[in-house]
Amino acid sequence: MRSIHLYLLSAISLSSAILAAPTKTGKGSFKIQRRRISARSLNGGAAELGKAYRKYGWDVPAALSDKSSTHKSLALGDPKDQDDDAGNIPADEEEGDVSFLAPITVGGQPLMMNFDTGSSDLWVFSTSLPAEQQALGHSIFDPAKSRTFQPLQGASWKITYGDKSFARGTVGTDTVDIGGAKVEGQAIELATTVADSFLEDTKADGLVGLGFGSLNTVKPQKQRTFFENVMPSLDKPVFTANLRHHELGSYEFGKIDESQFEGPITYTPVDASSGFWQIESKSFAIGNGETQTSPNATPAIIDSGTTLILADDDVVKAYWGQVEGAEVNEDGVTFPCNTQLPDFHIALGPTYMATVPGDLMNYMRVSNGARGVCFGGMQSNSGGSKQIYGDVLFKSQFVVFDGGNKTVGFAPHK
Repeated sequence: MRSIHLYLLSAISLSSAILAAPTKTGKGSFKIQRRRISARSLNGGAAELGKAYRKYGWDVPAALSDKSSTHKSLALGDPKDQDDDAGNIPADEEEGDVSFLAPITVGGQPLMMNFDTGSSDLWVFSTSLPAEQQALGHSIFDPAKSRTFQPLQGASWKITYGDKSFARGTVGTDTVDIGGAKVEGQAIELATTVADSFLEDTKADGLVGLGFGSLNTVKPQKQRTFFENVMPSLDKPVFTANLRHHELGSYEFGKIDESQFEGPITYTPVDASSGFWQIESKSFAIGNGETQTSPNATPAIIDSGTTLILADDDVVKAYWGQVEGAEVNEDGVTFPCNTQLPDFHIALGPTYMATVPGDLMNYMRVSNGARGVCFGGMQSNSGGSKQIYGDVLFKSQFVVFDGGNKTVGFAPHK
């Protein structure tokens, strides 16, 4: 197995962000291998919808809140290495393709992390949490056991969701290694207080935000993301998401693997002003129908940290209106599981139309009755100011996040 070592030296102060002076000493990429899990909670769909609403500060209907609060994530077995040509990260696939966990090390301590293009904080469960919260099954980062950890005096962070749940804590710097890509002096946010909603997923030990640094929550000075720090040392200033439904998939930094997609990659400009990988998405089509334009369409965030597609109401109503037996309720769109769903075609930028196959529009079964009731992979954004394109879209597309040109590229999976 070939690994890479990309070293970044940082000057840390409260008056400026982390400044990296990268030195490239090798080539490579890191990958996240996924694994299928068959057991699922029947409240999983509602849980993911409620989680997305909270993430973006949208009101969570009472019917949805009641279901989403009872959901618990399920565990998997040991991951496996796959590729001999790069630094590999074997990973677990959580329930229902919910998220993709990858082992990293912080100060030499192994942690399993979510990778999230819809946020920009790298935070971990730490020994500063109350003892009862440390005993729930997470791997806990202990700064006292790291030879390279340095506290960032006076710095703090806080993530607050729309339902007032939050995680907050202190900040330090340490060496972060992801698949052989190493950053010295990376800002690490140590959780000291977290709401119960953050504790339910006992498989994930924290989060690696891959949005833009302007979205970072550290005060008094925002900090750069891992990608922003490592980007100058990569062969290409990109990372890719090759995430597939019930199959192996990967994230890869610094390389675009042309064997993983069909045709050319179509790039579209990103509006990074809010810190998100945000693009325009103003038209759609259903099955073999004609393309429909949404003149008042809200912009779309390409977010690997969200499971579902959350679209504008007119798009949701148009699609599910063509599905016999579909019901649109406060706790989400459901439909009879024996229904064959039409493909969904959606504009990603001004020139590219992605196709999400109908079977991916079925997120999961939520009732085991005679016919069975299933939860839709596309749900309403509840009148929010953004559309959120999560893993349901990623499962149909090879996605390139180009930090150098501030674009996102798409092509269908092979």
